[in-house]
Amino acid sequence: MDTLAFWLPLLLLFVSALMGTALKRRTRDHCLKKFEGSKIILPTSTGKWESGRLKVFAQGIELTFYEAKKEPCGSVNSLVLHPNEVGQIPYFLRPAPPPDTRLGVTWERELQRIRRPSMTDRGWRSALNFYNMLRDAFGQAAQAILGAITKDSSFSKVKNSDKRMSEMQAGLTELVPNAWEPVLEKYRGHPIVVERKTSNGLIKESGILEDYSSKYLLVREVEVREPELLKFLEDNPKLGTKHDLVYSRGTSMIRHTLSEPSQSLTPA
Repeated sequence: MDTLAFWLPLLLLFVSALMGTALKRRTRDHCLKKFEGSKIILPTSTGKWESGRLKVFAQGIELTFYEAKKEPCGSVNSLVLHPNEVGQIPYFLRPAPPPDTRLGVTWERELQRIRRPSMTDRGWRSALNFYNMLRDAFGQAAQAILGAITKDSSFSKVKNSDKRMSEMQAGLTELVPNAWEPVLEKYRGHPIVVERKTSNGLIKESGILEDYSSKYLLVREVEVREPELLKFLEDNPKLGTKHDLVYSRGTSMIRHTLSEPSQSLTPA
């Protein structure tokens, strides 16, 4: 029994640390995650743009170039941005695929599904919102369960046991998207206007709100209005005319909602 009392707390501590690490690695912003593997364009602090295939990690992102770029240190294949740098990026732009391709047809179907979700999609979203509303209750329940486990005196003597259990609890609650805002939820799939700060002042761009998180807004089929970005897109016609954007909520917010085309009012 003494041997079991010694090894069991250590085993539980090892399992909790392992689960906490695994959950932390899987915790990625779900708006950015929807751009995973896509060709995206993002602005840099120098006023230029970088493009490549996006890889999203729990701590930072990587932009893989399609062609190696010559640098004084040699040919570089990718750009790695760390969390503090990612937080300073105002938006991520994803060009829509050409409409006459399979990817273009899939893109259009996704947009129609966002605007007119099925009963299954509505049910899944309702379940997620229910969880988010009761997230604190779930967190307290998890804390009570973990507290009961750590109540054993032999476990409590293990160094950093409380810290490891807290990390595992945080990982379990953060694994599921936890942003729930009634105003934004009401207008998912509807046309909205995003107001964002630029070097030339405030601008407003319209699109279809697909999703949101605590850090980002995911908007489809955006009508770009920033002069510098418009010029860049015009100089690169291969990027097409339709674009999806993930806006940073640090510099952007939803300012207006728009009437659906069929609901537009005619002057009296």
